[in-house]
Amino acid sequence: MHCKLSFAPRRAPPFQLPSPLSRLVAGCWLALALALALFPAQAAGAERRVLVLYSLGPDAMSNWQRLLHDGMVDELARRGTAAMPVIHEERLDANRVGAVAATAGMAPHLRSKYARVRFDVVVAEGQVAALFLGAHPELFPGAARFYVNYGHTGWQPADGTPVAVHPDFDRAVGIVTRTAPQVRRLVVVGDSSARVQRWIAAIRGAAARHAGRLAFEYWTDQDFDQVARKLATLDRDSALLLLAAGLNDKGGKLDPHELAHRIAAASPVPVYTHLDSLVLPGMVGGYVVSGEGIGRVIARILLGGRTDDIPLQRYVFDAPTVERYGLRDLPPGAKLLNRPDSVWERYRWQIVSGLTLIVLQGVLISALVVALRERRRTLAALNDERDHLEERVQRRTLELRTANSMLEQLATTDPLTGIANRRKMTEQIEAELERGRRFGHPVSVLMVDIDFFKRINDSFGHDTGDRAIVAVATLLAAALRTIDTAARFGGEEFVVLMPETEEAVAAVAAERLRAAVAALRIDADDGGEVTLTISIGVASAVTGDTPSTLLMRADQALYRAKQDGRNRVVRF
Repeated sequence: MHCKLSFAPRRAPPFQLPSPLSRLVAGCWLALALALALFPAQAAGAERRVLVLYSLGPDAMSNWQRLLHDGMVDELARRGTAAMPVIHEERLDANRVGAVAATAGMAPHLRSKYARVRFDVVVAEGQVAALFLGAHPELFPGAARFYVNYGHTGWQPADGTPVAVHPDFDRAVGIVTRTAPQVRRLVVVGDSSARVQRWIAAIRGAAARHAGRLAFEYWTDQDFDQVARKLATLDRDSALLLLAAGLNDKGGKLDPHELAHRIAAASPVPVYTHLDSLVLPGMVGGYVVSGEGIGRVIARILLGGRTDDIPLQRYVFDAPTVERYGLRDLPPGAKLLNRPDSVWERYRWQIVSGLTLIVLQGVLISALVVALRERRRTLAALNDERDHLEERVQRRTLELRTANSMLEQLATTDPLTGIANRRKMTEQIEAELERGRRFGHPVSVLMVDIDFFKRINDSFGHDTGDRAIVAVATLLAAALRTIDTAARFGGEEFVVLMPETEEAVAAVAAERLRAAVAALRIDADDGGEVTLTISIGVASAVTGDTPSTLLMRADQALYRAKQDGRNRVVRF
């Protein structure tokens, strides 16, 4: 694909000339038009053509590519129409299909597609594009080659100008001690790839300069489940430095962007990073490589300008996460993402309306003073209107309260069973964990799943399956204490919250529930009866637990119960 940016010049108003001079000017314009018509190829030949090869896919599939493109477009727009080139873009899409598949067959494709195009400049951005372009010196003869942001490969181009970007891990580590002085333990999360190992070697070099101030720990040989379990053990004296790595998961390998999302959701401590495309909600940020800055460098290369005055690394932070962890002493000029709007920006029209009403009220008071003879009648009318208004406001307030109550019930109740839903249960667990931390009370949860539920649906129909779910929900709600809460968590899965309950006591209650369900009989559509069994995982809260970590342990216990043959209770 290619694009050409152009801007229409402002037209001057028509200029009136005397008649003879007008004819002379018209003749000059005609001569100029003929010259342009006779030599079109020469005008077109002066056009500068450039090609940009991106390692990753479209902006919609890559946060890094979006930042890169935003910086490039903004820099091109700043330079106006002066020497604007025709820009062709090719995306290898390595983040989706992998480096090998992205480059396979690409050379013949480019050679055929641009056989009649002569480029002045070719820019490769990222590791995959740089290695591809360097491996094919026969492509695009005569074009100046630039290799941008490839430095972590340990490879140097032999036929072009390198623009390598090496993460400054000394500053990336230093910002942790500056913004979170209570941190004494920094956990570096990465993988075993050669690229990440080079970064970790650089971090080890920076670690020597922080000896005595920070203890470093490296998690590089675990999958995501192992990392998630370790996260639950971190205390407030710890922080994470997440590298642009990929970890194995049950569904395959997580890319850096998805990994950042999951780590941010699971981590009880602040998470720093070294790449601005990973600064997502829940991630602190830090001293990062700037995708926008690299995009500006590419734009300068395309325009033939200097590139050494563009910062390629800067401080970027997620404002709500900074506030959440109480971080302070941010560097001057740091970029804050997702910052809440100011009072003026959020309530601008309300403030203007309020001031307008105040002014109008002042005018009304002045008019009332002048019209003293009409005072009593006006006040009586106003009092009568006020009474009616208060009555309408009270009636409307009652209607809104009733509607809000119904909406709240709908939002927190499972429509099939009538018990709490997933959202309500998550809120209840969070509240009980906070109360347990405050008063030292134990908190336990039961993760309940109907055994072989798919077999029930397949054999007896979905109506029978729904009756089974309702029967189990009714039994759970009836068999619990008033302080306990039962919720349908999804499908045939339920969660029971038991405040002020030790794990051993919760396991006894779970066994009682299991036996009660085993005694249930569900009427099938064909006149027969269906028996049910359930598997239950039991877990109790530990220090630093969040709803997700507590539920994750209960789910792991439930998984073991199913692995051990179902129809049983297993404690975490």
